[in-house]
Amino acid sequence: MAVVPDTPSRARTAPVRPPGWRDRLNERAIGWARRRHGDDTGAVTITRRRVYILPTGLGVAYALMLFAMLLGGLNYGNNLALVLTFLLAGGAWVAMHECHRNLVGVTVAPAGTRAPFAGDPAEFGFRLTADRPRHDLLLRAGDYASPAAGIPADGDLATHVQVPTERRGRVKLARLRVESTFPLGLFTAWTWIHPELAAVVYPRPAPRGVEGPPPAAEAGAAQDGRARGEEDFDGLREFREGDPPRRIAWKAYARGGALVVKEYVGSARTPVTFDLDTVPGRDLEARLQRLARWIVDAEERGDRYGIRLGSVVVPAGSGLPHRNQCLARLATYRLGGPT
Repeated sequence: MAVVPDTPSRARTAPVRPPGWRDRLNERAIGWARRRHGDDTGAVTITRRRVYILPTGLGVAYALMLFAMLLGGLNYGNNLALVLTFLLAGGAWVAMHECHRNLVGVTVAPAGTRAPFAGDPAEFGFRLTADRPRHDLLLRAGDYASPAAGIPADGDLATHVQVPTERRGRVKLARLRVESTFPLGLFTAWTWIHPELAAVVYPRPAPRGVEGPPPAAEAGAAQDGRARGEEDFDGLREFREGDPPRRIAWKAYARGGALVVKEYVGSARTPVTFDLDTVPGRDLEARLQRLARWIVDAEERGDRYGIRLGSVVVPAGSGLPHRNQCLARLATYRLGGPT
């Protein structure tokens, strides 16, 4: 069945909702806070002047209830109702100060990023410390909020926020909100932090089953003089970060032993260099996605591989750090990033 494209007269565009007064007010408040605080580098300790506080929806309803109780007590001259009203108001007053105090003195420090593939969220890790226990702290970035958690006495809290990604390159976390509604949920205390962090976004690998690298890549890679052959078991060694899972001695680990890796002598595969110029396709993004697929597959097989992007060459290697280095080169290729 043929699909008839829309003519210009039939073209439909999603209506763009103009920003409302709440959005404009929020942006003005955020801009004012940024000018007041400036950019934040490294660990940031939340001071009293950085904390803002407002009642929540529950707090507004609580205040209306107290006002109605006050009117009823005054109208009927009921001293017991007035005592209860002022007692509940005093509890709300204490809760407001405790909510504000729950943020003051908390130190927020960056704790690394997790580079995703395009389309997956990027993670920005943070470590929160304090000199006394804190409760119900959460971090918010855009529409994402971390789970509420507390800081134990003389301890720390490791948490993260996520930022959506659409394409390869770099994604920034320009603004972070730290907030709490402790203890009763009647008030929200928050602060803005502007860490100016960025995470690398790898190109999303092409679907599995795409055409593999051309034979020229493998033939040109056999420059170390080693011939193809069967691998011979050479022994076990301690596991190191980046070792492929297929090399781990899982049976020995299941019997309660240490996590060790099998070593072999002789290489069953010669090192391979993936050259972007030899990747089929005219669209640069599609070629980078296919190259990313070759890198991911080669790492899963335990091959030694490298890449060539014009004048930039990454020597052959293996392991998770090497895979991430190759993918990071693809992520920033021709985008003005480091090459």
